[in-house]
Amino acid sequence: MGKRFDRSVLPDPADFYGNEGLALIGPGLWKTTRCVFHGGSDSMRISMENGAYRCMACGQSGGDVLNYYMEVHGAEFMEAAEALAATLDDGKPQQPRRKTTLTATAALAQIQAEAWFVACTALATADAIKEPAARARLIEASRTIQNVMQEFAE
Repeated sequence: MGKRFDRSVLPDPADFYGNEGLALIGPGLWKTTRCVFHGGSDSMRISMENGAYRCMACGQSGGDVLNYYMEVHGAEFMEAAEALAATLDDGKPQQPRRKTTLTATAALAQIQAEAWFVACTALATADAIKEPAARARLIEASRTIQNVMQEFAE
């Protein structure tokens, strides 16, 4: 069955942030805690009404516990909603994901971008490879990628 997000079942902000290891301090609707985004000890404010948060030092902010979970855990929307038990079956069969087909130009551009990343990473970490033959092979592969990219860029 398919799933849908249901905001009404998001966890209580006090419980959620406590489970995230944050000590919420102070009276009133907005509590103070440390900022996990920049490491500040008492710069983040969190609303106990809806889970909104804002760091007064680094400016990181979001509207609810779902957004916080996505930012801290690097999760996609539905992944975060499921982790927070905020999804319900919608009663519909789950649709298979449609496969997207790239044009040849778009595919080459994507491969070029990924190859450039691999080549740069390989060159930056070549000293970590102790075996001289393996290091030489890595550097040669990186140069080949660069040469091919330059040839097609023209």
